[in-house]
Amino acid sequence: MDFQEAETRFQQIEHRHAAGQLSEPNYRAALGELRVTDEWGRLWMLQEQTGQWHIYYQEQWVPSTPPRPAATQPPPSPSVAQLPRRERSTGGKVLLYFIIWAVCWIVIGGAVLAFGGTDGPKILAGVGVAALLSLVLMLGSLASSWSGQVVDIRTERVRVNDDDGPGYWENRTVAYIRQPNGRTRKMAAMGDWQVGDRLEKRRGEAYIRKL
Repeated sequence: MDFQEAETRFQQIEHRHAAGQLSEPNYRAALGELRVTDEWGRLWMLQEQTGQWHIYYQEQWVPSTPPRPAATQPPPSPSVAQLPRRERSTGGKVLLYFIIWAVCWIVIGGAVLAFGGTDGPKILAGVGVAALLSLVLMLGSLASSWSGQVVDIRTERVRVNDDDGPGYWENRTVAYIRQPNGRTRKMAAMGDWQVGDRLEKRRGEAYIRKL
């Protein structure tokens, strides 16, 4: 699919949606298929309603103008000024998360020393290990980035290990998310997610946003 074909199909989809012929999930799913890969291997998509082209750049969708057939060189990458302000403040967010983490564990450590009695130092060692583990998990989460579309939400029965017993079974609602590279990500579903939703996890953020 080229840019002209995608734009034509976009107008058809918008017309059908406005006429009530497409449900919201089908509308989003149809738009999600209008992805174009240019000759330089870059991924493009059209924004719903506006028809504005966006390029996938530095792990986020950024408004840009696609190349036309006469182009012999790729258009310049989006400048820093074009990037969302929140993306440019990633370093500040990471620092904020680290400060919150440090304050929480300092408070916990202080409480252990104050009320732990003679066993306080031993308990504090365990708290230190837990704090280090939580820091590794937090940094891993902040470093990850991905985007995709929810293609299925289902309830699955999973076994949960229990250190004090044989474990148990519980029902969990999971979402299957198809990424631009064709891979499918499986994760716990949030209560407001629906099939067809487009999601994005940005580097430096601890939450997943709906687009």
